[in-house]
Amino acid sequence: AAIFRDDSRERAVLNIGGIANLSLLPTDHDRPVSGFDSGPGNLLLDGWIQLNRGDEYDSSGQWGTTGKVIPELLEQLLDEHYLNAPTPKRTGRELFNLAWLQSKLSGSEREEDVQATLHELTARSITDAIKRHESGIEELIVCGGGTFNSHLIERIRHYLPDCEITSSAAHGVDP
Repeated sequence: AAIFRDDSRERAVLNIGGIANLSLLPTDHDRPVSGFDSGPGNLLLDGWIQLNRGDEYDSSGQWGTTGKVIPELLEQLLDEHYLNAPTPKRTGRELFNLAWLQSKLSGSEREEDVQATLHELTARSITDAIKRHESGIEELIVCGGGTFNSHLIERIRHYLPDCEITSSAAHGVDP
């Protein structure tokens, strides 16, 4: 809040690490700063590409762009109770892991389509959380490793068309 709060614009800071978490920074100093884990960040994306391609991570989300989102799978993943639970809340690898993902798969999905769907899950779980808990966000400041996944950032922009999305680097803080 000391670094990123702005008295004229509603802001949120999104850290996309293994888990994505949000810090909501209201302009009104009488309202408290709040934060919570919105759901998966990079951990499913990284785990899936490691399992299927042996790569450490999906550089810029390039592999994710080669697949097509599987709507039925996306809805099944978004139906996870945690994603719709009220705040405050926290989560981690104990819930969002490859075993959780594989329990949702039929086994007939193309690997790159699963990766595309995981990008969409991450973007949707983040943006749905913002809309549910603080719909007036004017600027989303992104930090963490997910900042460098341009495909993921593009998907977040798609769901928040009226929100300015910047890297923490634009504010003098290395992501």
